[in-house]
Amino acid sequence: MPSPLCWLRFVLASAILLLPLALASPRVARAGAAGPSFPNAEKYAGWVEQMKRSPKGPFRRIRWYCADGTVQPPKAYACSKRGGGIQHGEWTDRVRAMRRSGYFVGNVIAELDPQAFVGPDADLDQLSQVLVERFLRAADQGWIFRGARSYRGALQAEDEEARARAVLLAMLGDASWRDPARFFLLRESARLLPLQTDAVSAQQVRQQAVTIADRDPGFKNLRAKIHGFPDAEDAERVREYARRRGRAELKADYETLAADIDRMYAPRAGAALERLAAATGTARFARSLRQGAKLLGPGASDGQRLKIANRAMAQLREHFPEEKDPETALLLLQTSLQLEGEAYAAGNVLAAKLSGTKRRERLEWLGEGASGLYGAGFITPRHREGVVASLKRLTKGTRVSVGTYREELRYLARMPEWCSRWIEFNFSGATARFAALEPKTSLFGQDRLRGSPLLFYGAVIDSLVRDANHEAGIEHEIFGRRVGAGLRALNPGLVRGRLFEPSEHSTGSSFDRRGVFLLPETVSDLPPVAGILTRGEGSSLSHVQLLARNLGIPNVVVGDIHLKAVRSRVGKKVVLAVSPNGVVQLADDGPRWDEIFGREGPPANLVIRPDLDKLDLTATGFVSLSDLRASDSGRVSGPKGANLGELKHNFGDQVPDGFVIPFGAFRRVLDQPLEPGGPKVFDWMKQRYTAIGRLEGKPAAHKAAVREFLTRLQRWIRSVDPGKEFRAELRRNLESHFGTGVYGVFVRSDTNVEDLPGFTGAGLNLTVPNVVGYRNVLKAIGEVWASPFTERAYGWRQDKMEQPEYVFPAVVIQRAFASEKSGVMVTADVDTGSLDDVTVAVNEGVGGAVDGQAAESLRIVKKTGRVFFLAQATAPLRSVINAQGGLDRVRSSGTQAVLKPREIDQLVDFARSVPRRFPSLRTGSGEPVAADVEFAFKDGRLHLLQMRPFVESSRAKGSRYLAELDAALRAKANKEIRLDRAPKG
Repeated sequence: MPSPLCWLRFVLASAILLLPLALASPRVARAGAAGPSFPNAEKYAGWVEQMKRSPKGPFRRIRWYCADGTVQPPKAYACSKRGGGIQHGEWTDRVRAMRRSGYFVGNVIAELDPQAFVGPDADLDQLSQVLVERFLRAADQGWIFRGARSYRGALQAEDEEARARAVLLAMLGDASWRDPARFFLLRESARLLPLQTDAVSAQQVRQQAVTIADRDPGFKNLRAKIHGFPDAEDAERVREYARRRGRAELKADYETLAADIDRMYAPRAGAALERLAAATGTARFARSLRQGAKLLGPGASDGQRLKIANRAMAQLREHFPEEKDPETALLLLQTSLQLEGEAYAAGNVLAAKLSGTKRRERLEWLGEGASGLYGAGFITPRHREGVVASLKRLTKGTRVSVGTYREELRYLARMPEWCSRWIEFNFSGATARFAALEPKTSLFGQDRLRGSPLLFYGAVIDSLVRDANHEAGIEHEIFGRRVGAGLRALNPGLVRGRLFEPSEHSTGSSFDRRGVFLLPETVSDLPPVAGILTRGEGSSLSHVQLLARNLGIPNVVVGDIHLKAVRSRVGKKVVLAVSPNGVVQLADDGPRWDEIFGREGPPANLVIRPDLDKLDLTATGFVSLSDLRASDSGRVSGPKGANLGELKHNFGDQVPDGFVIPFGAFRRVLDQPLEPGGPKVFDWMKQRYTAIGRLEGKPAAHKAAVREFLTRLQRWIRSVDPGKEFRAELRRNLESHFGTGVYGVFVRSDTNVEDLPGFTGAGLNLTVPNVVGYRNVLKAIGEVWASPFTERAYGWRQDKMEQPEYVFPAVVIQRAFASEKSGVMVTADVDTGSLDDVTVAVNEGVGGAVDGQAAESLRIVKKTGRVFFLAQATAPLRSVINAQGGLDRVRSSGTQAVLKPREIDQLVDFARSVPRRFPSLRTGSGEPVAADVEFAFKDGRLHLLQMRPFVESSRAKGSRYLAELDAALRAKANKEIRLDRAPKG
């Protein structure tokens, strides 16, 4: 069973906490590009390596920079007659080229313009890059400044500190920096910019240990101890090592490290509170600070230090908006950082004594940790309130059932994800750019969290989660080893297949549909696979997650602690089992599994069988949404258009206007010849499907034939002229529905093989957003018609498809809706399937949650409207409508609550009405089924964009083996445990 240290390696070093390198500059980027594009990154990375080795680092020479704007040679008093000035290094041409390309490297803090970081156009991109570079300088022996540290005159400490202070004071004097969403970035600026301070941070101590270990390999074990879970005794361990085994030339380095460890663990926050009390003009606040300082005096226990420091941090954050004087506000931030050090040190001491501590005391420590993490800016008041409410539910009596205990702890264990998401929100643009230059950038998030109150919180929550699993009689298993943490189930299922870890450059064709894939994140365009091991979750209601859940594809978040074991099996056959209640097994395949899979029966024979008797290909005229009903699905349109018609019938202008180009229009196009004198395309398609079917036993030939067929078919569809009559009808319908002005429409695929029993098809085909202009709409229709024939869509669908030539896309053309916020609602609890609740994922802007963005996630009780907050929306960018067409990507606000109470009420009211208003959403026996609804809000009013049945895998839920994994939990869920006892394990 893993130790607390192992858990911390999971929660702090797993890729859930690594910042995904998936964003361009967070200020403005046009949507539509396939990920970030960093020009010349490979070349610039080579330059960075050369700068690391250069004795001058990023500089070519030393110069004086005078107040009159002139640059002078490095002579004494060079600026004395020019209004004064500062001396520092002059960038090389390479550094200038990199900065012109958006890489803010080689930063001279003394040259920063404080006004660049204030006002409505504050350059948060540059600021975050400056801070990431400050981290790299500390983490990598100076990084590109390594040689410049001994290059006399390159940087002047007093000038750097003075300008850093000026920058922070300017920010603190700007009202926009008092926005709660900016608090974390502001506090991190105070932490990372070079302000003069006598405090010692955990980061400094870790980096000193790394530097020594690089020069003395024998120090690596002690370095690992200091890096993983340090304590006050490490100072004496360093001195003892120096006496017994240390290198003479490092004598001063050992002692500096030991002394800094002593300083870090010495109580110092009390004096900082006294200084702040003397500076503030608020008498009541000052009295509270002095009381806290007294409680943090020399006689304070470690438990008291932890409690008072964390609570004081929270108090400082709450008071911060009232401290209008920039100087005092800066002192408040510096005091908060010292309190964080105090809480960190006390937590490490208590973690070493965790064994034997009663459950109730550990739960209380979680509450204190949440206060500290709130005070440090990692979580919002809403997160903190969620933790407090959960702890109240757990501790309202002396006993608690195992089921409740485990359920609440699973919620409290979300804290690492919340914290890492907020780092991502603030720094992912900068870390993405710097990671293109320096691999050590990936350590940025880990390093910050490892030096925060989360270190102790993680140790405590791990001990309690393992206790809950022990009491429930369940444990995860990875390759024969029982584990309590480091695996988090997202979707249930049972599969066997070869394990793969594709490279970052892998394309869809690199994926084996029978494989289990270890991925950096659950990507929105994932091709068909058997199982998923993911290192990032995104939105639980994204298209790909819903598709995986629908098809019974097991999906597990894997922590860093287990990555080595997982990677050791790459290329080998494995079994992945995930129970409905979240028990995970990852095992080597072998004969013992033959019996288990034999008991399960043959693989589910899901067949995609469109209703050809219902299909009406003679209807070619365009149909207004107002004239469609749910019963038209599979007849003239797919479920998107039909359900939109039903929604419009019930909710009028809450559904944006539009029309559908029916299946028959596409079928008529297929009557054109493939080439002059050649066969009709529909006849050619049938011939090719038959030929491809004959190649099933020849994988290479089959793959090549499919690719050739799809490539040719898509090219033909995109270029075909649908005819004069079609073009005229398109123009008439655009004008009759939307007028003659400038407007945008969404052009969406709507096939006859979506939302069939057992197959959702969510997100497989194309939507072209906000298309402006007749010619662009016509082109987009061709793209949408072709989209069911991409390799990805074909791959997910084809082995389940009867008569594949009968795949027909209709096209929904709907007025673009400039939503302020949008998302997905499932009218059930997606974890339990209960129809008593609804699950919501929402982001700011257009297209929220569907592509896997880090969304605001809520569970809402239908009967009472009670809201359970699961996660904050932390996608750094949001999509907005561009008047000229397409979507722009702009910075999200970082609000702690995307949905307002009245908006939640509207969603719940709609969810309650679904069984009554939509009889099509019922089983054959008349029982209601959950709906998957895409929605949007503007000016506080609900708008409905799509609805389909929420389809889950009956095979995963009905699996005998998966039910056996959950048997212990079902049997012991009502067993009661005492909170005044220590865990047994």
